[in-house]
Amino acid sequence: MDRRNLILSVLLVVQLGLVAFFFWPNQGSSAAAGALISDLAAANVTGLKIQSKTDTISLAKTGDSWVLANHGDYPVDTVKVTDLISKVLSIDTARLVARTASSHNRLQVADDEYVTKVDLATSQGVTKTLILGTSPSARATNVRLAGDDLVYLANDLQASSIRTDVGGWVDLVYFQVPTADAQAVTIENSHGKLDFTRVNTDTWTLSDLGNGEIFNNNNFTTVLSRLGGLNMVAPVGKEGKPEYGLEPPAATVTVVTKPAEGEAKTTTFTIGAKDEGGTNYYAKSSDSDYVVKIATFTGDQFINDTRDRYL
Repeated sequence: MDRRNLILSVLLVVQLGLVAFFFWPNQGSSAAAGALISDLAAANVTGLKIQSKTDTISLAKTGDSWVLANHGDYPVDTVKVTDLISKVLSIDTARLVARTASSHNRLQVADDEYVTKVDLATSQGVTKTLILGTSPSARATNVRLAGDDLVYLANDLQASSIRTDVGGWVDLVYFQVPTADAQAVTIENSHGKLDFTRVNTDTWTLSDLGNGEIFNNNNFTTVLSRLGGLNMVAPVGKEGKPEYGLEPPAATVTVVTKPAEGEAKTTTFTIGAKDEGGTNYYAKSSDSDYVVKIATFTGDQFINDTRDRYL
């Protein structure tokens, strides 16, 4: 081997060694793998903020429960929250995939180039931020602790599974009546008042039918089915405000139910003004302490309802 080929061979070996040093998982670490977030216990976490590029969800602990802090402290599924905290605190340092900041954008774990960020806060003012990036496989995700250049692989935790929408944390069904027990429904809006009464199991009627008027039962049963599970877009809070337009409302739906064995119950659902974006209506159920937003098409159905639709 001549001198030139020898030099090239040495350079190749050096380059391969550098690549292995900087990018080979677990390279250069003889210590046993430990927790990525080692100084934080699950019981001490009192706040979570989850961010994607488009949405943010803030969760806060109140007693033994959790609420949506940026949606009027609406109660959430506590099990989902504690499960996420457990998964985050279970991430270890066994699988190192990158050492330098130059890899952060490529793996999408940079401070400003990421898939999801999770802030875990304590009542002592300590906050730990986990940055989740791309997933090289179905059961592994690139993760980095903010303030540290090292990037690791986390098992069983994907950025896409950490929801930043309201529906990921609460049951969106807001107004729900047992339609089989419904005996009467009243819809009031600017067009007037519509009183519907159950005749038998499958048949309803509209009050004050004139000569020659025939009630369209099918159109009404569509409305009744919707009242059996009406979804919200997002909760707003317990405080009523003039801009919600609920006093007086644009429409009121009143449902009287009575089970075969039990007492009659009256439930009301009021619909107010559109929100600042003009895409949702404010609404309030008598069964809930919370004002919510509902989709425009849902609000329009009751606000614009007329007698003619049921004839």
